[in-house]
Amino acid sequence: MTVAVPSEKSKRNTLLLLAGVFFLPFVIGTGLFWVDWRPEKYSNHGELLQPARPLPDTGLSRADGQPLPTSAIRGKWLLVLPATGMCDHSCESSLQMMGQVYIALNKEQNRLQRVFITYEGITTDNKAALTALQLKFPDIVVAAVSANEKGKVWHDALGGGGQDMFIVDSLGNVMMRYADPVDMRGVLKDLERLLKYSWIR
Repeated sequence: MTVAVPSEKSKRNTLLLLAGVFFLPFVIGTGLFWVDWRPEKYSNHGELLQPARPLPDTGLSRADGQPLPTSAIRGKWLLVLPATGMCDHSCESSLQMMGQVYIALNKEQNRLQRVFITYEGITTDNKAALTALQLKFPDIVVAAVSANEKGKVWHDALGGGGQDMFIVDSLGNVMMRYADPVDMRGVLKDLERLLKYSWIR
């Protein structure tokens, strides 16, 4: 019985095949890294703000007119809805949906604070409306920033209002924006991922 002995060419092809199987994943991985490719299911639903914009330390007031230092809301992740005027029906619908996101976070919900901010400031004409809004949504921080130099700083950090929504990390950095109309399911998915993987408590 004659035993077939592999030729040198056959041995070389086998070695090349094994080397290809071993190195190919590294080559593909390096290529995907350099072209900044990510699987679609892991992409953000909101616009990642780079660099993140820090919230001003001062300038906010509560619905009752008392000063609200930013340090009072820092320490938790924030879901912020800024508005150029008062909170209308569409705005209240957004606040209700923010509440649904909060509930859906389950055990992580204590790490999130919802905030409504109006750039209109607090006047004798709107103070009652802001107070009523706070009573209607007691778990949401209702705040105002005056249309002065401080207001401009807040405007620069959070944008012009409307129905855009923002995620602020617990260090006070505005890091993600959701354009109107906001996909609240996308907001929830992003928050779940951020809270799960972030080292920032």
